[in-house]
Amino acid sequence: MEEEIRETLTRLNTLLGDMPYELDVVDPRELVLLDKNARYMTHEMFHNLVGNVKRDGALSSIPLCYREKDGRQIVLSGNHRVQAAVHASVPRIIILRIKRELSREEQVAVQLSHNAIEGKDDPVILKELWDEIVTIDLKMYAGLDTELLKDLEKMEFVTIGETPPDFKQMILLFLPEELEQIRKIFDDVDALCAGDENYLLSRRRYDEVFELFVEVKDRFNIVNNPTAFMKILEMAREHMDSIPPDEGKKGATAKGQKRQST
Repeated sequence: MEEEIRETLTRLNTLLGDMPYELDVVDPRELVLLDKNARYMTHEMFHNLVGNVKRDGALSSIPLCYREKDGRQIVLSGNHRVQAAVHASVPRIIILRIKRELSREEQVAVQLSHNAIEGKDDPVILKELWDEIVTIDLKMYAGLDTELLKDLEKMEFVTIGETPPDFKQMILLFLPEELEQIRKIFDDVDALCAGDENYLLSRRRYDEVFELFVEVKDRFNIVNNPTAFMKILEMAREHMDSIPPDEGKKGATAKGQKRQST
C-alpha cells in the first residue's frame, strides 16, 4: 500500500509540472511544529478540532510545509491541525510542500501571511446557517466559539423588505483643502443636531438631492459635482448660523425615534 501511494504521488507531482508546490503523505508525528506561532487556539476550540479529526479519520484541509536541507519538514501553516491529527491518532495526513528553497525570513513571511489573510463572517448569514443545523453533534462539529454563539443568540435582524431597496450611488472627489472645510461643517452639524440615530432615506431623497445639484450648478454656473456640493455646504453653513443651538437640538430630539423599516 505504501509503495502504491508513493508511486501515485510521484506521477501526480510530475503532472503538476512547474507548480511551486508538491503533495505528500506523511506521519503527522514526523512533522516539526513552529517554535513561535502567533496564532493561538483556546482549549475548547482545540478539543473540538481533535473531535472533528477523530470523527473524519483525517484532516479536511491540508497543512503547508517546507523541507529544510537536513530533511526536517517544518509546518508553516496548520500547526493546530497537525497537533490535532497526532492527538486523534491519525496515522497519515496529506500535506502541501513548498518546493523552492526558502530563507528563514521567507518562512516567517509565509507563516504570518497565512495567519493574517482571512475572511470575516457576515453575522446575518452566519446566524442563518447556524440555525439550519439542528443535530447537537453537528453543532459541536461546526466548532463555533461559545462567546460568538452568545452574540448570535442576542442578535435580532430587522429586514427592510422582501427585495433589496432600489438605490443609486453618487461618488464625489475633493481636494485636501475642500475636505477640511467639509469636516468643519459636519462638526458644526453634529454640535447643532445632537441626535445619534441613523436613517435610511427613500429613493425620493436621492432625486431631491440630484435636482438640487442641477439647480445649484445652473444658477452659479458650476461644471462639476464636487464644486456644487461645496457650494451647497457653504449655503447650508450660512443658514446654520441663523439657527439658535437650542432650536437645532429640539429638532433632533423630536426626530430621534428609530426607524426599523422604510
